[in-house]
Amino acid sequence: MRQYSIIGLVLFFFSLSVNAQTIAEGQSLLNSQRYSEASRVFGNILKKRPNDGAANYGYGQCQNKLGNKEEAITSLQIAVNKKITAAYPLLCELCFEQYHFEEAVSNIEAYLALPKTTQAEAAKLNKLLEKAKIGAQLLQHVESITIVDSMQVAKNEFYKYYSMGKDLGTIIPSKQIRKTAPDGALAYKSQRGDRVVFADSLKHKLGLYGTFQMIDSWSEPIPLSDQVNGTGSVINYPFVSSDGVTLYFAAQGANSLGGYDLFITRFNSKDNNYYAPQNLGFPFNSTANDYLMVVDEINNLGWFATDRSQPEGKVMIYKYLTNPEKKLIQSSDTNYLRLAAQLKSYKKGKATKTNTRTTIEQDAPATVKPSMGFRVNDTISYTSIDQFKSAKAREIYLQADSLEKAQTRLQGELNQQRSAYGATESAEERSKIQPEILRLEREVNGLINKPQNLYLQARQTELEALSEKR
Repeated sequence: MRQYSIIGLVLFFFSLSVNAQTIAEGQSLLNSQRYSEASRVFGNILKKRPNDGAANYGYGQCQNKLGNKEEAITSLQIAVNKKITAAYPLLCELCFEQYHFEEAVSNIEAYLALPKTTQAEAAKLNKLLEKAKIGAQLLQHVESITIVDSMQVAKNEFYKYYSMGKDLGTIIPSKQIRKTAPDGALAYKSQRGDRVVFADSLKHKLGLYGTFQMIDSWSEPIPLSDQVNGTGSVINYPFVSSDGVTLYFAAQGANSLGGYDLFITRFNSKDNNYYAPQNLGFPFNSTANDYLMVVDEINNLGWFATDRSQPEGKVMIYKYLTNPEKKLIQSSDTNYLRLAAQLKSYKKGKATKTNTRTTIEQDAPATVKPSMGFRVNDTISYTSIDQFKSAKAREIYLQADSLEKAQTRLQGELNQQRSAYGATESAEERSKIQPEILRLEREVNGLINKPQNLYLQARQTELEALSEKR
């Protein structure tokens, strides 16, 4: 009996040795950034020992690197439950990043309670904890919106691509107001051109200031208010609604979920001050940066930009239908709310016909279609292709119309591919979709402004023909 016991002990320790060696092998592959191979090693261990803490930690790290974030969270959660405290930092970050805010809060608090947490770690985790609490609160009030268009553009000039009409005012760099304003600071100029709200660092931090046109000069810039500039440590991207009292802006700081968050406030004429700004919430804001909310109350349209899920130096501009009253998603399905909050699930629609025009085509005619009027000048509009007096102008117009249709078709295909990319958690599926997205982006970006420029050329050619006939 004793002999069998000794053999049993030998086999037991041998199996532990083999298991330890296998985990060491997986860790070596992980350290060498051979994530797929390391994932297979850890995965084989978990088939036999699904609750092994070290194997789950290694597997979770691999899945994170491979882009399978949800799978990584599951394994890392098992690891911390098995007292693998090294798994906490990544688990906390991923829970926050993937909008599991309540889980992020509980894991951060558990990690902070450990005696070995350093002061530097505690400071970083406390900041993340406050943001996770904001996220958990915002996730309870996700607004239902209908997206009608989206476009990926360069971040350094994204404001030029907002298809807003002149009657909403204009967005310009703050440097046009004050030459010393920081790069990237933007300003809003009213439709009449007599009021400007702009971002500048006059008080040693980026905040919002206002100036008015006087008889022969501009008033001295003054801070909008402590209510607005106290929203965060950095304030930028202002827009004033057509009512003259509603202000939208973006802020970074303690009240923000990500980097920049979008806020709304209104001017209270009785107190000569702004009300406390409110975070616009999901899906307008994210754990990344969100910029420049513009709202057209007449045509029930809105625009905002975000760098969530975007490559470096790019942002996505979303155009959506505004709700007459805030319409929240009523659902007890947390996963559905998470997807809606991240804009991975939303209603798609079409904008109604409006007279809006793109700010970068101030002198170009409105985008036209066969069923719409083509404005030649303030007194002449064509409703039929046969009305053109110039054969050349008609040919240019048809070319513009063809390019616009191609642009619309390609943009629709691009939107579908982006939705498919955002809806899948599989790194393999994403790798298949990504090349098609890049191809479509190149084609769409190659057509930017071409239809509008051709419409302008058709207009000018037709005016020349009309002038000669006179």
